[in-house]
Parts: sequence; C-alpha cells; structure tokens
Amino acid sequence: MSAEPHSAEERIVGLIARHQPEIHRYILSLLPDRMLADDVLQETNLVLWRKASEYDAAQPFLPWALTIAWYQVKAARRDSGRDRHVFDDLLVELLAVEHREQDAREGDLDAALERCLGELSETNRRLILARYAPGASVQDLATERKQTPTALSLALMRIRKALETCIERKLATP
Repeated sequence: MSAEPHSAEERIVGLIARHQPEIHRYILSLLPDRMLADDVLQETNLVLWRKASEYDAAQPFLPWALTIAWYQVKAARRDSGRDRHVFDDLLVELLAVEHREQDAREGDLDAALERCLGELSETNRRLILARYAPGASVQDLATERKQTPTALSLALMRIRKALETCIERKLATP
C-alpha cells in the first residue's frame, strides 16, 4: 500500500522525479553545452519545488514544468550571452516549438497505438504483447505455442501490419 503525498511539495517532488528524463531532454535540446544543461535542470528543479503551491494539479504537470524550464534556459542564455557559441534566440525558440510539437506527435502516436491494441482480438493482443515483453523471443514463443518460428513470425507480421493500418487511420482523422 503506497502512501499518498500529503503536501504540495511532496506531490511536486514525485512529479519532478517521474518527469526528470523529459525535462532534461527538453533542456538539452535547447542548450548545446551539456554541463550548462545539467545546471539548468537543477535550477529548474529548484524553481519547480519553490512554486509547488502554484501548480494546479488539475492540469498536466509536464507542460507547466517545461514552461519553467524554458524560462530557466532563457535566463542561462542571458547570463552566458557574451559567449559566441550560444545559439541565436530565434533558433532556440524554433527548437523549443519543434520539441513541443514532437512531444505532441509522440503522444498522439502512443494514444493511437493504445486504441488500436484495444481493437485487436484478445489472442492477437496477447501475442503481440508477449513478443515485445522483456526477454521474449520468437523462438521461445513459437515453442510455447507449439508453432514453427516461421509461422509465428508471419502471424506477428500480420498483426503489426494491422496495427500500422489502424494507427495511420487514427492519426489521419482529426
């Protein structure tokens, strides 16, 4: 039984920990210097923690955190503004927009995959999920299902093709 966080600070610490890789990738996409990006990440974490009481838990955490990270990147860029190796502000803005759009596309793709997996028959869904489970192999699954690896590979190929078609259809509809 896990304990629920009791304070805004505890909730924020949990959210920061859970989303740390995404926040770090975002900052790295905007700053060419990894050491500076690591420093900005730490500063972003501090600001997130300090502003815990301002976070609206009804809203998604990551966009809020990335907005704070964006301002920390801008501050770091301002502080290192005399360095001739710093990206132009317009370029950094374009990179930030591209990153947000990429995240949105990946979110759409993940949602489409989930819906399409739900549309598969129970047998096909179990098979495709078993294939991509950690440590799973076609050979092991074929032995377990009393099939040849070739027959299993063909079945997996048909399922993947059905998923691909379904995902393309889902992404094409607004």
